[in-house]
Amino acid sequence: MLVLTETWLGPSVLDDAVSMAGLTTFRADRDSSLTGKTRSGGVCIYTNNSWWSNAVKTVQCRPFYLPREFTTIIIMAVYIPPSANTKEALSILYRSISKLQSTHSEDVFIVAGDFNQANMKTVLPHFHQYVDFATRGKNTLDRVYCNIKQAFRAVPRPHLGFSDHLSVMLTPAYKPLLIRKKPTVKQVRVWPEGAMEALQDCFECTDWDMFRAAATDIDCTRVEEYAESVSGYILKCVEDVSRMKNISTRANEKPWMNHEVRAALKARNVVFKSGDTAALSTARANLNRAIRIAKRTHGQKVQDFFQDPGNTRRMWQGIQAITDYKAAPLLCDSDTGFLNNLNNYFGRFDTANTTPARKMTPHLDEQPLSLATADVRRTLKGVNTRKAAGPDNIPGRMLKE
Repeated sequence: MLVLTETWLGPSVLDDAVSMAGLTTFRADRDSSLTGKTRSGGVCIYTNNSWWSNAVKTVQCRPFYLPREFTTIIIMAVYIPPSANTKEALSILYRSISKLQSTHSEDVFIVAGDFNQANMKTVLPHFHQYVDFATRGKNTLDRVYCNIKQAFRAVPRPHLGFSDHLSVMLTPAYKPLLIRKKPTVKQVRVWPEGAMEALQDCFECTDWDMFRAAATDIDCTRVEEYAESVSGYILKCVEDVSRMKNISTRANEKPWMNHEVRAALKARNVVFKSGDTAALSTARANLNRAIRIAKRTHGQKVQDFFQDPGNTRRMWQGIQAITDYKAAPLLCDSDTGFLNNLNNYFGRFDTANTTPARKMTPHLDEQPLSLATADVRRTLKGVNTRKAAGPDNIPGRMLKE
């Protein structure tokens, strides 16, 4: 890709006169009616012919190799003359880029050219500038901005022809997310159809009194042993009717990726290896259709988060989905004194206790603890199934059902 500024091209110069083999030419010549200047000028962009490209004020292209986290690349050539109204020029540039980003949120934006005294980071601070050397005398007039951090490495190159500016060469320095971050694997419990009914039947036929009898000596019931045996039996029944599944999530995976898209992608790859041209065309069409449906479904899901203004939880989920927000991991406190105090506090429970246990006599006005079946049922029905299990590892869904 070549980006040229101050081309001095005008209507009298045909595209064939400046075209180069293997490259597609995109020109934006100076409009004398807008600038009031009669002398020719403008900017020009050359892209590889093998790339899919389209130009409407900006050049949008799809190189034959691009990391999966990016869809296409949008290139903008900029020339801001020294005598121009810098504030107005940056305002126009800001509006153009913001409008494009609202419709192409997953694209890479490359803005290159002669900015003179203008600094685009004053209006678009999230863009990164890569040229860190002087390009004309002691001044850095030519700059390259991109919305991806550490995407390129800029090196100076000799002047092109009689230009008084150095040429700037950018070499890719971006490491794809798939290389920088390892896939995360998490385990989820899968409940097959009819699993909860089978679990309810199992509990209905269980003789629960045997756990109490096993933990009772004469008139003393060992509560901890009683609770552990009941919890262990419940977990064993849960493991019998359900199964654990490993889910791998890659860092470059799109949020709309689902099972249907993965299946269509796998089918496309299988047909591609077989060499069947007709079947490959059908498989590609099926994959594109699955992607469109998945994107539409994901977009509707995000919109549904904002339907109820009173539900702040779903609204926050929608904001997280739009911004791809992920909470930073909490750092451990470096204060060793505080950690030692915690250790000493909890360590005292492990020391031998020689004080004999005795039953306390309740006060006359104190009511003994009493739990009704309806109270227990009401509490279990109010369990939040979205939250993690407690120390006993019994799933909240099972308790609620």
